[in-house]
Amino acid sequence: MRFSFALIPALFLFACSGNGNNNDHENNESLSFELQQFCINEMNLLGTYEQIDLYEGGFSGLIYIPGSDLEFFTVTDRGPNALIKEITDKESHILFPLANYTQKIIRLKLENNEFKIVSIHPILDFDGNPIGGLPPHGLITEHPELAFSDLNGAQPVQRKWNFDIEAISMDANGDIWLADEYRPAVVLVDGKSFRIKEVFSAEAHDLGGSRILDSYFSKRMPNRGFEGIAVTPSGKILAMLQSPIQNFESLDTIPTRLIRILYFDPFTGKSKVFGYETSEHVRDPKIGDIAVINENEFLIIEHGKDSAGKTANIFRLDIEFASDISIHEFGLGTSFEALINNAKAQYQGFILAQKSHVLNLIDAGFDPSFGKPEGLTVINANTIAVLNDNDFGIDKLDENGKLKMNQQLNCVYLFTFNKPIFK
Repeated sequence: MRFSFALIPALFLFACSGNGNNNDHENNESLSFELQQFCINEMNLLGTYEQIDLYEGGFSGLIYIPGSDLEFFTVTDRGPNALIKEITDKESHILFPLANYTQKIIRLKLENNEFKIVSIHPILDFDGNPIGGLPPHGLITEHPELAFSDLNGAQPVQRKWNFDIEAISMDANGDIWLADEYRPAVVLVDGKSFRIKEVFSAEAHDLGGSRILDSYFSKRMPNRGFEGIAVTPSGKILAMLQSPIQNFESLDTIPTRLIRILYFDPFTGKSKVFGYETSEHVRDPKIGDIAVINENEFLIIEHGKDSAGKTANIFRLDIEFASDISIHEFGLGTSFEALINNAKAQYQGFILAQKSHVLNLIDAGFDPSFGKPEGLTVINANTIAVLNDNDFGIDKLDENGKLKMNQQLNCVYLFTFNKPIFK
């Protein structure tokens, strides 16, 4: 397996301090950092579809293994797929060329300026069977996507448990926590057997083996469920939706900039819900991942597009004084999302999670052509790592209905700062 390595010279950035108005761009000091980029050039062959080789990839989360010498866990998402709206004229129709794909937890190690895959672990369900990645059906909150295994209309058989895993974290016991985008759900996996121990789902009528979270999260946009997950030192879980829940009940046509954050205690089953405001002037903002700093502070990736093109930023998030919106009774025909932004939320008496800008990823050297920044982890106060999701190297279907590959790589970006970026 071959790897590429690049050392990018020290650059400069502005660390921006937030305030009660969630101001993202108030410069207060500059830092320098060194960026190292490591890309995996060859991955395991998964299979072939119409004479096109498909390789492992789709890395959608990253967690540093505490105490290790730069070892990480990453997780793959639902598997190779492509929209086939050009063929069926349906936005919800998805081609899964390897419909039996099983998502995996992969251990990486940085050694001698290259990443090595130490081990690959298929994720197993309660019965020890590999999970699937197809859009689940049979839930009360029906998932609108429809999976096809070819362009002739063949629909694959679903496994008992299907997830779209998009984030990974680890608790003090060595067990692994995953974020599912479909339901959405928080999934606890045994750190040794890689078998699911428990599913905490927002879907009230999920398959057996689940405990129920705040059901309002099931109103997420299709395939925009939990995208980031972090475990605090005391074992609390923070899970964040990828995008705002669009409030179709509201007469206000302005897109909401408010995203819900789940704060969950798996020991008591009690939870809170906090609010977060996405950056102004960013179109279709998305959360990429969350990384824990301490009990109340986290780093997050937010990406999207603005007038200049793609954007990707890391913010520090503080939930210490955030209001629990789950205990508030919103009136008929409205919701938290209908408040649209932080200013209106404050007017109604809600304190959102406070955010402060840490790093513009693209200006710092992250290559947006390599896909979305969907992995973030803290190594220490001076060092963080970011991982891109290459979507298994698939671009889209071409005009002839053939898979068009872009050969994007999965890469880890190590940012080492000259001084701590948090206390």
